[in-house]
This record gives sequence, C-alpha cells and structure tokens, in this order.
Amino acid sequence: MNEIVTVIDIETTGLDPLTDHITEIAAIRAEVGPGGYIREIGRFQTYVALPLFAGEAMEIPPKITELTGIKNEDLHGAPRYWFAVDAVMDFARDSNLVAHNAPFDFAFIDRVYDGLPSGWFACTRAMSRLIDPDENASLAPTCERYGIMLNGHHRAMNDVEATLHLYAILREKAEANGITYRNVVVDSPERPLTYTPPGAIVRTIERRQTKEVA
Repeated sequence: MNEIVTVIDIETTGLDPLTDHITEIAAIRAEVGPGGYIREIGRFQTYVALPLFAGEAMEIPPKITELTGIKNEDLHGAPRYWFAVDAVMDFARDSNLVAHNAPFDFAFIDRVYDGLPSGWFACTRAMSRLIDPDENASLAPTCERYGIMLNGHHRAMNDVEATLHLYAILREKAEANGITYRNVVVDSPERPLTYTPPGAIVRTIERRQTKEVA
C-alpha cells in the first residue's frame, strides 16, 4: 500500500531542546510504496535565525559549526524559528512524519508547534533497532549497512535524502516480519529516551555496549 510521508531533519546548536535552538530544517514529501518505490513530491529547506539575547543574536558554538558546516553568517536573513517550524509543518500537512531519531527532532518542533500533526509517525532509528537489535542504529552506520549513500552527514537535506531511502527499505523489512513500527520509539539503557512524542509507543531494548552518536 502506498503512503504519503514527509521525511524531516533538523540541525541545532546542541542536544537540549529547552536551551538549544534550531539552525536548519529540511524535509522531503514523497509517496512510498512496496518494493522500495519512492516518488518525490517536493522539498523544503531553510536556515533558521537564532534568538536574540540582550539585543544580540545568539551564536552557533564552534564545535557545532565544525560538525555541521553551518556558520553564523549562513543564518543572516533566515526566518525566526516559529515561522520556520510553522512553514515545515504546513509543508507536511496531510502526510505522516518520518525522522531518524524522531524524539530528538520532534522535541524541538513540539517546543514551537505545541503538538504534532495528526496521523502516525515513524522513527527510522527505532525501526533499525527493532529489525537489527544488535546493530548500531545511528544514521551513518545504518545507511552503510543497507548500501545507502550518505554524503555530508549532519546537513539537514543530506540526512533527509538518506532517511527517505532508509525508510523505504526498513518499511519493507518491518512489514515482512510483522514488526509494528508506526508511532514506536525506543528507550534503551545506553541511550535513554528524554522526550516521548504525543501518542508514541515506547519499546525498551537492551543490547551490547556500543556507543551511538547520531
């Protein structure tokens, strides 16, 4: 059965949705079907201006610029975060959201949007853990495992492109094996769940000690 999804990814100044801020949002709206079928419908990408503090714009920490390549000057003239989040949620309207490590992305979105769109969501990191519980579920190694090209990791559109192809593969595997993945997020001792999206089903999975980074 074909479905319309919007795959989303954000880049941020850090890991805490209460104190850190979005710097970039990207999304691809696509139709996904059996056999890995993908028909791209549209794309969305924007930098996001950082909040003002004492009249001055906050700055991206140097270690984040080193990781993502996003510089302070890239954000000049970009929309404020509430406009950017509202715009991407409008782009995603009447589709189901997909993200890698959805609790992370959704925590930042929920802070601004006050809830997520109706319909289900899928977390490809959770899908990877459910399908391959003893493998590293971070985006880069999961893409490598399934032969998906990921160039420029930690730039939002690059990660979205890879996640879309990953979802098409993992969707097939999950459905073939009777694995429930819609609205499922994973909690684990090595990477505790810090935010639970509205309506999420939490699965706890333990596995060998391997550090995941993203």
